Amino acid sequence: MRLVEFARAERARADTADGIQLAKDYHSGIGHVEHFRNGVLPRLRRCGNLAGGRVLEVGAGAGFIAALLATTEVGQVVATDSEWAEASPRSPAFVEPLRSIAERWNLDGVVSLSSGRPEFNPKRLLFVRADGARLSFADESFDLVLSHGCVEHFPNLEGVFAEMLRVLRPGGLLYAESEKFWGARDGSHFHEVFPAPWAHLLAEPETLWELYAANFGANDMLGEGRPLDRQFFVGMLTRGLNRRGVRPIKRILLQSGCDLVFWQQTSRPEDRALLRRLELRAALRPWPLEELLTSHLAFGLRKRPARLLTRLVLRFPWSLKRMLPESLKRLIRRNL
Repeated sequence: MRLVEFARAERARADTADGIQLAKDYHSGIGHVEHFRNGVLPRLRRCGNLAGGRVLEVGAGAGFIAALLATTEVGQVVATDSEWAEASPRSPAFVEPLRSIAERWNLDGVVSLSSGRPEFNPKRLLFVRADGARLSFADESFDLVLSHGCVEHFPNLEGVFAEMLRVLRPGGLLYAESEKFWGARDGSHFHEVFPAPWAHLLAEPETLWELYAANFGANDMLGEGRPLDRQFFVGMLTRGLNRRGVRPIKRILLQSGCDLVFWQQTSRPEDRALLRRLELRAALRPWPLEELLTSHLAFGLRKRPARLLTRLVLRFPWSLKRMLPESLKRLIRRNL
């Protein structure tokens, strides 16, 4: 019940104009603009020259990142997702989000909205329905392959990474980023609905639904006129969340034999304090602290033989990371 009390307090705190606006900005695409400008694009440019390159995004979702990337110096962006109902999405759901990001970013030459529906310039941005584990592209046909905010959702993580590396040319870059793993505040991916930290690891989805319905009522709406019901709630936790975390990713990267050129793994000190305050460590003992506390992961992998430093970074115990002197951490970052 301590978690339920915490969730009540979090819901009350988040139910403000600012909190509602942040959620709207994220889902409308506006929130992606600043993240792209200040996070994704600088990291990609840090990893190498993007000019004229052919890019593939796996798990593109609403296409925000792909559309933004197509406005940069790259040659072409091919966006894929297995959830699209058709090969070239033209649904109304794409229109308003792209209008929103067009207010913050110049999409001229990439997307035309004059007809009332999105029209993607195939020379700059192409949408193709495809399963990440069965990509319909030739070997070594892309200079950059990226996946943004999807890594923790792929049911066949090994298959997706194998396919991304297959279609990547020698010397090309594989970039992946996840904004949410199992961190206390949003790792469950339903923080806006039921902000009980680590609840998805402590109880079955049906039990969580009963707690949610009893404490908040089942009257929440997801977007315009879409009720949050039991089927969606339970399905969100059983199908939409991959509980594999960081360690399997490290293992897959080591097995690939490719070279790590960028690695950023962050956690929030307040989550460690929250774990102690709510006395959850004993109940969560099967899960390593690295998985419980990692809130963001981004990395770049170059398709070339791995250096010794790559193997050391991926094998180094996360629990000892904070014991390294800051000077050594800076040296490692400079050499990646």
